[in-house]
Amino acid sequence: MLAPPELFGIVEENIYRCTEVDALNFPFLQTLSLNTILSIGHEKPSPAVELFARENNIIVTHMQLPAWKISEEEWKLLPDAVVQRSLSYVLNMKCYPLLIIDLSCTFIGVLRKLQHWNLSSIINEYREMSFDRSQYLYELYIELVDLTKFSIPRLRLLDAAEKNNYGQTSNKNGVVKTDGLAIETCNGDGGRHDDDRDNVASTQYDLSLFPVESLPEWYIEQERMWLEDKLRYTEAKRNGGG
Repeated sequence: MLAPPELFGIVEENIYRCTEVDALNFPFLQTLSLNTILSIGHEKPSPAVELFARENNIIVTHMQLPAWKISEEEWKLLPDAVVQRSLSYVLNMKCYPLLIIDLSCTFIGVLRKLQHWNLSSIINEYREMSFDRSQYLYELYIELVDLTKFSIPRLRLLDAAEKNNYGQTSNKNGVVKTDGLAIETCNGDGGRHDDDRDNVASTQYDLSLFPVESLPEWYIEQERMWLEDKLRYTEAKRNGGG
């Protein structure tokens, strides 16, 4: 009998989640043909999990969390560096199939914000997936985390003139133009952007963590739909005076 890990779920195609893994779950995990296990927590995966990974050629990466002490200065459950590095795995198809082990169940909430989910849907999913482990302070962290402070791939729609350049091209600024989109995944401009609220992205993080050829299709298509919806809203507001 196959036994999924505790609070197992599908995040996106080839991305899975759970809160912990033990030996009883190994036969089930073998059916997923995992490439990577991303563990986010205070403690490393158990020796049994590490042995299982070695025997099945699975890469195990542990994002260690420091002890959480709530204060005005240190309110973040997940340190920015942990979120940044974890996103580099989630947005890289070379790591798929990927299993995320997160006892707090909050990293997926951060990912949903990146996917432009509304907050109510994010919190509802968090409560459903965390079951009796849900905590208000964890929900507050999900609400307050600011994704503008991270280096993440930035996409924009090409204008009519740019669309005349067919195919995929890249320039010295690290921008790839393809299929109606411009995708920036490199620090060609030092990682700085006009909408940055501070210099965190340019001084601490590296956009080259996100090779454009490895960005998952679900991320690119969700960004495309978001950008197109924003454009339609802007044009409707301009034309209708709403």
